[in-house]
Order: sequence, then C-alpha cells, then structure tokens
Amino acid sequence: MLVSFPHMGNCWPAFKCLCESCGAEVFLPQTNNTKQLEIGLKHSPEWVCFPFKVTLSNFFEALEHGVDAIAMATDCGPCRFGFYYAVQQKILEDLGFEFEMLHLPQGDLLTFEWADFLKNMAKKCGNTLHNSDIVKIAQKYLCKAQLIQECEKLEGLTRCYEVNKGDTTRTLKKMIPLIDQANKMSELRNVRRRISREFAAIETRPHNGNALRVGLTGEIQVTLDPFVNHDIKRKLGELGCEVHMDLSLYDWMKHKFHLNFHRKYIEYLSKTHKDIGGIQMDIGGEAFWVLGEYINWAQKGFNGFVHIYPFTCMPEITAKSIITKWYGDGRFDLPPAFFGFDEHAGEAGLVTRLEAYVELLKQKKERKQHGNGSK
Repeated sequence: MLVSFPHMGNCWPAFKCLCESCGAEVFLPQTNNTKQLEIGLKHSPEWVCFPFKVTLSNFFEALEHGVDAIAMATDCGPCRFGFYYAVQQKILEDLGFEFEMLHLPQGDLLTFEWADFLKNMAKKCGNTLHNSDIVKIAQKYLCKAQLIQECEKLEGLTRCYEVNKGDTTRTLKKMIPLIDQANKMSELRNVRRRISREFAAIETRPHNGNALRVGLTGEIQVTLDPFVNHDIKRKLGELGCEVHMDLSLYDWMKHKFHLNFHRKYIEYLSKTHKDIGGIQMDIGGEAFWVLGEYINWAQKGFNGFVHIYPFTCMPEITAKSIITKWYGDGRFDLPPAFFGFDEHAGEAGLVTRLEAYVELLKQKKERKQHGNGSK
C-alpha cells in the first residue's frame, strides 16, 4: 500500500517512520511551495484557514502519483483542524480520486486509539502488529521527533552568532535526512551525538549578550513550516535575534500523552492571570499556551515576542487581542509582534515589518541598559 501524509516542515522523518514501520510504502510530497499551493487554493473554501489549503495541495500531489491512502491526524475540540480530514476527503472524491482516508485521532493519546490506527494500517499492508511492536514503533517515532526538535532548537540559538551566513541553515538541512535514514535506536543515538557536534562546529562570534532574545510561538502548522511562515525564524536569526521556540512535534506528542510539564506550567500561568484575561481552557489552536508563553518569557526578561497564526484563526486572534491589551496596559514589559499568514501574505512586507520591529527592540534594550526607562 502506498501511503502519504502532509508535509509539515521538518517533521516528515517522524511521520515517514510511522508509516514504514507498519509495512507501508511512503510517497513524500515535495517541500511546500507556491506552485504546488495553486491547486489547494483552487479547490478550498476561500475563508478556510491556510493550513487546510496547504495540506490539501499535498494530498492532491500524492493522489496524482497514485497513492492508495492518506494518513491524516484529527482532533477534538473547537478548532477547525478536527474537520480537515472529512472535508478534504469529500473535496478530493468530488475531483474523481479513489483512495482511503486513514484518520488518526490524537485528542488524547492515552486512549491508545493510535495503536489501533497502526494495527489497521499494518493489516492493510498484509502485516500483523503485536503490542510489543507498537511500543517499538512509538519509541522510534518519538525519538525521531525529539531529534528534530533538538535540531530546531539549536538552529534558533545559533544562527544569530554564525560568522558565515547560511552555515546554520546548511547544517539543519544536512541533519534532517540523517534522522530519516537512522532506523535503529543505536543509529539514532549516533545521530543525536552528531547533531551536537555539527552545530557546535559552526563558526560563531562570541556570545557577548548583545543578541536579542525573542520568543517565537503560534499555531503549530504555521510555526513549524518555513514555507507557510516565509521562514520567519531564519529571518529573525539573520537580523540578530536569538530565537527561542518551545513548540515542536515532540512537544505536541508529550502534551497528548499528558507528560508535557512545560505545557502544564504555561497553562498554570494563563489560568492564574484570570483576573486580567488569562484563558482558562483550550479554545482551539495554540491560544491557551500562547498566553502562557508570553507571560513566561516576559518574566524571564526576554526582549521580544513573535506570535504567528493562520489569518482567519479565531482562537489565535483572541490570544493576540489579550496580549495586545496586556502590553498596552503595562501589565508585562515584553513588546509583541503579530503576523497572520495566508496565500496573500507578502515576503517584502514581512521583511520590512521584521526589520522595523527588531530595530525597536534594539532601541528599547539600549534605553534600559542606560537607565532611560522600560518603554
């Protein structure tokens, strides 16, 4: 059975591992790009959020190459993401494609519906998975997701110090395929050590404390896919920002297994600020945790906060409104910047806004260092 899945940034080695471990052959959609996106825009409702259009484009490409099934995660709750798979399946069937939509429930991974999903996929491929096999597959999947997270964290912390522009990007692009190629736990341990060595080998300037510390967060698909967000993480790094980003595939998996203590802490931060508008529960997207991240980074003395989201995402817009009021009222001394992305988002406008924002952060930091006030 030939299976495909959405191409979401650097996450593909983990998704590919999951499918291949069940015995499926994988078709990997090309890295998201403007040409490929055209078909998703043509057949998507105009008002729907941008990740829907991007993933629909992935599926169309895959079906054009003869895939038998599409693996798509789904979720419960108020976010439109939970309905992606059903609407996309209907659109693609109306276009004449015959395929099976394998939807993976991930509202709560402790229900172990994902184990049944893997067993079902393996059965369709003529294989049988026992519980011990499921444990090994999950272990390898999570290990790859963790290594991807490690690469992306080092990327954000290294780029602003690199001597030769592009070294960090080249190192990241070299490491991701190595994670894909490692299929034994011993090989993955070797890749982990190599990731540390490769990023440490990048020639860097002294860390003299002048770099701006900026937190980057938002809706998960927009935040993790460089095409969707116009590679905003790289742009911030090249402008001299040390980019901190806690959001990752591994972070999300730990959350769904109820083992993500960082998320629990930022949930606590949002809840304990109820009197000034802190969200008390998951309302969709990453809004609940975005507020907690803002409070957390403000308390740690970060210089900037960048929030990115799909243009029409109501939960993220709610979080944006609350943070804007907090900063305007002087509740927190952390200047925020907000960027909504859809097919109309322009590269030139983004660069101009980022340059202006970073310049303002530099001026604010200099004023604070010279005792001229925080604002």
